[in-house]
Amino acid sequence: MVVRNIFMALSILFILSCYFGYFFAEIFPDYTKKEIDMIRKLFENLNLREIHPLAVFAIILLNNSIKSFVAMTLGVFLGIPPILFVAINGAIVGIFAKVLGDEIGTLTFFAKILPHGIIEISAIILASSYGVWLGIQFVKDRKNIDKHMRHATNRFLRVVLPMLTVAAVIETIMIAFIQV
Repeated sequence: MVVRNIFMALSILFILSCYFGYFFAEIFPDYTKKEIDMIRKLFENLNLREIHPLAVFAIILLNNSIKSFVAMTLGVFLGIPPILFVAINGAIVGIFAKVLGDEIGTLTFFAKILPHGIIEISAIILASSYGVWLGIQFVKDRKNIDKHMRHATNRFLRVVLPMLTVAAVIETIMIAFIQV
């Protein structure tokens, strides 16, 4: 299976997971609001606006790149971890869209998330696509898995990491210089 096809399938999964998260938050508003308030308190204590923008950039880039790389490499386990990674991230975006959308407006929510989110989500889905591909390669050609792992790592470093870097720059600018 070509990585492009896997990317399309995982993109559809992400969108469906967003819908699931959105409707989950609609069905269980008290629970999801409580969980988001807990996350807010964590970030209020962190107060990213008081941290130097380069440190914020490093935190964002390291967080996203480590999680994406781990999801990709765990793909050797039949592709299941990267599929779960995409589904969980989609559900989280959907939950945030519902809860924060109710508070600040859905359009405002998407205006705040889309500038970096389009690139970041695409990079995460691409890394996960290589993870699923690794799972397929493991089943088909177990003895050459090291060669396939090197290929996926090379694609991660040449394509995914630069995408995550651009997304982290945009997100850092929004945090440090724009009221988000």
